Amino acid sequence: MTQSARSNLTVQPRTATGNGPNRRLRQGGVVPAVVYTKGKAPVPVSADPKAIVAHLHGPLGRNGAIDLQIEGEATPRLAIVQEYTVHPWKRSLEHVDFWEITPDTVLTITVPFSGEGRSESEKQGGRVRFTRDDIVVRCKPADVPARITFDMTSLPAGDHNLTISKIPMPKGVTAYYKHDYSLIQVHLPKVVATAEVDAKGKDAKKGGKAPAAKAAPAKKK
Repeated sequence: MTQSARSNLTVQPRTATGNGPNRRLRQGGVVPAVVYTKGKAPVPVSADPKAIVAHLHGPLGRNGAIDLQIEGEATPRLAIVQEYTVHPWKRSLEHVDFWEITPDTVLTITVPFSGEGRSESEKQGGRVRFTRDDIVVRCKPADVPARITFDMTSLPAGDHNLTISKIPMPKGVTAYYKHDYSLIQVHLPKVVATAEVDAKGKDAKKGGKAPAAKAAPAKKK
């Protein structure tokens, strides 16, 4: 993700905190938020909820970095949305926590995962099962992917059990897991599999040794 692809968001510092002031902020059309920085005191701010929702609905969602301009500060801070809460039935944004990062911060994030194309087994009636529709990866802010996809056309006909360690990752991205779990399972129908075995058997017979030639009968003297 290039710097131009980042969201830009301006927020206003606030001094009043607590349930009462926060409720009045929401009634006024803004959402209370806090900017957290490692080793520094949190900064309470207020923000435009529409701008935050637009960011959350962007191509990278909450994984995308933000150039966060706190009104009164000379330069924006690089940040991500660490957490947010939504009203249970109004579905309106209630509160947002921002986390300040650096370009070298290694993020641990969850991204969507899917297959692309059809494997040879699928073309022959095989079944494919994805055990998860998202995976956890680690990368720097500039390398955050919108989605991880696997090229299903790269699989030859047959049964397959692809674990997370066998899934190629984009440059700068590594899969994060404690145990190497199954992610894609492909099963070829038994009828097709049996037919393939029979075909291989026939090919083996055709490629065997040629029968010995019969000796020509001796000529009579």
